[in-house]
Order: sequence, then C-alpha cells, then structure tokens
Amino acid sequence: MSTKTNVPIPKSEKRHSLLFRLILRWNVRRALKSDDFGVGETNLYRESLKGTLPSSGKVILVACDDRYFYSFALGLIESIERLGKPEALHVLLLEPSSKVVEETAALAKNLKHVKLTYSVDPCVLAQGLKRREIYYTAARFLLAPLVLEAGVERLLMIDVDAVMNRSPWPMIPQDFDRQSGAFIFRRKEKRPWRKILASAVLLNNSPGSMHLANAIASSIAVSLSNKPNYHIDQILPFYACELSTRMFDEFSTSDIPAKLMGYHYEPESAFWTVKGHQALDTFVAERDKLLGPGSKN
Repeated sequence: MSTKTNVPIPKSEKRHSLLFRLILRWNVRRALKSDDFGVGETNLYRESLKGTLPSSGKVILVACDDRYFYSFALGLIESIERLGKPEALHVLLLEPSSKVVEETAALAKNLKHVKLTYSVDPCVLAQGLKRREIYYTAARFLLAPLVLEAGVERLLMIDVDAVMNRSPWPMIPQDFDRQSGAFIFRRKEKRPWRKILASAVLLNNSPGSMHLANAIASSIAVSLSNKPNYHIDQILPFYACELSTRMFDEFSTSDIPAKLMGYHYEPESAFWTVKGHQALDTFVAERDKLLGPGSKN
C-alpha cells in the first residue's frame, strides 16, 4: 500500500536520522539471528488478526484502509476478474468499517475468476505512531510469514493502487524458489530507505525465504515500538537483504522482472501502478480506460 495521503510528509522529515538508522539495523540483525526476537510483538499481531488466509498456490497480497479500498482495491479486483482466468488475491483490510468487511465478503462469494480471501487487521501495533500510514505501508510484511506458513508457495506483494494488465506469474523464472526473495533494487540510490522500492516484493515457501520474511516482520514489529517518524517498509527489507548476504552463505535474491510493474502503462507489463502524487490523475485515467464502460470505479 503506497501512501498518497491528503497531507504529504514534509520533505525535511522524509529521512531517518543516523541514530535511528542504527536502531533499525540492529533490530534487523537481531531478528536474523534469533527466532525469538520480537516474539511478544509478533504474537500480539497474530492474535489480533481475523479472517481466512490462503493455503496453497500462488497468491497476490495487497493492503488497504477504507479509503484505499474504494479508491483502488475495487479497481484492482475488477481488473483481475476481467482477464477471465483463475487468480488468487488476498486483501489485508486495515482498521476496516463493517461496511467494507461486508462488501469484501460478498465479493469473495460472487467473483467468478478471482479467488478472493481477506484478513482484518485492527492495527494494534500502530498505537502511538505519529503517522498511521507508516504502519499501513509496512502491514503487508507483517502478514507475509503467516501466509507462507499457511501453505502458499509463492507470494507477490504489491501496492494496492494498481491494476492487472496480465498475469504476473509467467514472468517469474521457474527457478525462483531457489532464491530467498525478489525485490525492486535501486542500487544507485545512496540513502538506505531508497535502496529498495517496496511496490513489489516476491517471496516463496523455501526455508531461506521464510526466514527472511519472518526476520523482516519481526524487525518491523519491534521498530514500530520505536515510534518511527518516516516509513520503514523499504529500509528494513534492504537491511535484511544486505545483512543476510554477509551472514548466510546460501542467501540470495534476485531483481523483480522489469515488466512486472509498469509505471508508464506499458502494454507488456503485468501491472500498471502509480508512482508519486503527481501521477495519480494519469493512473486513474489509464485505469478507467483499461476497465472500460460499466466499471464500478
């Protein structure tokens, strides 16, 4: 879930101090070394969840609050349904109203091609945060290990402000299961919170990938208690990958296929998505053209 809020974070606050970066990095290191790190926070999270998790196959995961449910999630679901092929989608509903839960449940029953499941997250770990969206952007990573533990073989997490143009799965290499994960790496960026773009993350149920997923989730859960003032959904996965490369001989990652996320509405891309506040109007126009007359959005 990306964060195009009505009140953008001031540019001066779009960073983590050196001290806070050291805290975040230390949290990741401890999470990678010990399965018990953050167990209190992660257990609290797990116990707070309601809903049904997918238990097999390949699954796409998105997260949204009520506003993003109506602004984007419904359009994403419609775009998948219109392709007319089976596709599993799990929606993590963040502090949803009863109306949104009821609508999601009705969709799950009535869709022909989308196998829709959903979870309800009351956001208990978001207490005390200066900005709620810091939790919202990280929420998918908290759920990821639970989905993999439930039996899902491949998990693709994307921003909810997207539409599907074609299935992403044929673009994923067959040997991906040998990797611990795939990310949109931005190696030329200098700041650690910009080294990974979290609009798409791919995990699998191999031991290495599940260890990575659990470490990221645990470090996020603990770091939220440190009350970050800026997003942690990119810097923590980056630290997890960087440290794992040094700590574990068998750890390896790959780049998300270039055609998986289309930021310029390329016809060969699996998803079209928006990047930045200024691009929102263009995305909505392209989405509406893709969905065509009769769209509910």
